[in-house]
Amino acid sequence: MDPSALELSAYGSSAQVVAALGAPIIVGVATYTPARRPGVTTDATLGHIAGIVGYTAFFLMTATVIWGVLLATRALDRHVRRPTLYGGHMTLAILALAASVVHAQVHFFRHDAYYDETKIWLPWLGGAKWAVAVGILGLDLVIAVAVSIWFQHRVSYRRWHRFHWLAYPGFILIAVHSTVASRETSFGVIWAAMAAVLFIALALGAMRVLSPAVRREGYDPWFDLAEEFENGIHRR
Repeated sequence: MDPSALELSAYGSSAQVVAALGAPIIVGVATYTPARRPGVTTDATLGHIAGIVGYTAFFLMTATVIWGVLLATRALDRHVRRPTLYGGHMTLAILALAASVVHAQVHFFRHDAYYDETKIWLPWLGGAKWAVAVGILGLDLVIAVAVSIWFQHRVSYRRWHRFHWLAYPGFILIAVHSTVASRETSFGVIWAAMAAVLFIALALGAMRVLSPAVRREGYDPWFDLAEEFENGIHRR
């Protein structure tokens, strides 16, 4: 047999062995360390889950706003102790924020679309559409208000409460996002419920703005009670 043919045959066998051994490594690297995780299927299950969690977050956020307005306008002071109302407002706010963060992060794991953390948390800069970007901006505002509670005792409750007003435009942006960016358009009952709670929130919001408590906010004795409560926690 021709020696060159034997050499080529040996070379071909070696190349096949190397390819066979290296193929799993190449496939593994391509599978586990992609430069970019694209949407690879048409499975929209996680997208629908994100939508349902988003509706839950919206209703919890609306309940937080309604409860906060009732707390600020003293509409229920004759029936419920004020510290109880304050605790209920805080509990709803925590639940609303938790559901909102879950709603946002579920998009990271979707198979039918690509979302990275930049697109999830940075409005417009991450490349999200305007209907999504307004929701991101609203959530960022609400989170900023929530985080500021940790510094409340350093700036006094009265001064912090002025910063707390940013929660209202944040909620409006979230409401716009919830109504425009929704993909569950076939659920008429959800849309009816959203319209009802939005009407209640807007009506109570108007009451809040027109309430005499807004004009005498600096002299409201509730601020003294809240500051004593906060100072007592931090002294412990």
